[in-house]
Amino acid sequence: MSQQYAFGTANQRYPKKLFIDTGFNFTEVNARIINPYTPPSPLPSLREIKMINAPAHIHHSGFSSYKCTLTLLFPDKHSYNDYLSYAGWTHKFYDEKGSIYLGSAEAIKPTVQEAGRRYSVTVNLILVKKDSIERESRFHFQDIEGHWAQKNIEEMAHLGLITIITRDGKPVIYFRPNDFVTRAEFVTFLNRTRRLVERMIRE
Repeated sequence: MSQQYAFGTANQRYPKKLFIDTGFNFTEVNARIINPYTPPSPLPSLREIKMINAPAHIHHSGFSSYKCTLTLLFPDKHSYNDYLSYAGWTHKFYDEKGSIYLGSAEAIKPTVQEAGRRYSVTVNLILVKKDSIERESRFHFQDIEGHWAQKNIEEMAHLGLITIITRDGKPVIYFRPNDFVTRAEFVTFLNRTRRLVERMIRE
């Protein structure tokens, strides 16, 4: 789903929430989002997003890339340490319009508050909006029409196992179903399959 409530409207008020991948599931970060706050804003052009955890999954979640700045206020040191232990993993952010974004932290700047009793953290996130509802029209390979494996190829593209956009943001329109794969392409496919299985187990 691309929104917290799929049948709601943008005029409705949604709570801003931040979740982080802990290896088993997404857990809400135990911190309040305070000002200054910068809502997700689209970048002028699609850029290469370098992420440590599951780059293929996040990169294929949407075409548009977004940048967002959050200021998190943690109630105690324990909550602050819990977040830092998973800060390099995938973030999931629910904005005030109901949209859901996936991404990773680009920069983290902690600040001690109240003589070490509370902590505030400024997080810069690079995100892509989840668009699983509209995924049927996201791509179209021109050379697989009528091919016996067309449905399987499209499903693998939906799962993020096959590249559908290049690093400079251009769509991949030819699948080359009758060509041989290189060793590098085969290893990349195996790694993406492994990451997909890991995500399925966690979710």
